[in-house]
Amino acid sequence: MKEKRFSLGGFLADLLFPPRCLLCGKLSKEGFLCEKCAAGLHEVGKDPCRFCGRDADRCRCDYGKAFLFEQSVSAYYYEETGRLLLHKFKFRSDWACYDRILAPRFLERVRSAFEGVPFDYIVPVPMYEKEKKRFDQTLYLAQSLSRKMGVACRTDLLRKIRKTPPQHLQKGKDRGENVKDAFLACKKKDLQGVCILLVDDVATTFSTLNACTAALQAAGADRILCACLMTTAGKNQNRGYEK
Repeated sequence: MKEKRFSLGGFLADLLFPPRCLLCGKLSKEGFLCEKCAAGLHEVGKDPCRFCGRDADRCRCDYGKAFLFEQSVSAYYYEETGRLLLHKFKFRSDWACYDRILAPRFLERVRSAFEGVPFDYIVPVPMYEKEKKRFDQTLYLAQSLSRKMGVACRTDLLRKIRKTPPQHLQKGKDRGENVKDAFLACKKKDLQGVCILLVDDVATTFSTLNACTAALQAAGADRILCACLMTTAGKNQNRGYEK
């Protein structure tokens, strides 16, 4: 670990404007999150299920039998601090919640899980055209990964062609039907035989990622791998969460 050097400018800045937690606003000695909020940010472990991206004690995916994509990875669980940070990022366009807190580990998890994979494009799960007036958090994630990984982010290869009721309002068994045929692949010449990193913010049943994968594969894409900033918790034997 590098030794932290004393900086008079930094000392005076901290004295006049003491660092505060980006989530709760309390004074923080730990960085961008205070100790209490940091304790509520739960990371996915180093050896998760290759299909649903959850730790073994939370995996519910039946070994990926229902998934069309090759693999998925997530960085955090969508619970407690993670849920609150994503809501600030998504609904208040608070970019600092992602850039300063969530982005480094997300990038590290994606690079580690997909080391050596020859991605041609990064593709964000698209919004419905008439909903694009609001902040597109998934596009922001994809563009962030694109800059760091040096892989082109393409928003012209996949469209959402019909409005669907929010997935979180659907029962698990109905989510696949809710997004069935809701996505359409475009520019098929650019999709022939390519390897795509498909990006979303939160994964629960993976129905949306499956629907996007189906559209891209039907248009000629060869490999689809998925990166989600967060995944719902599943069941943890120690904490007893069930999301």
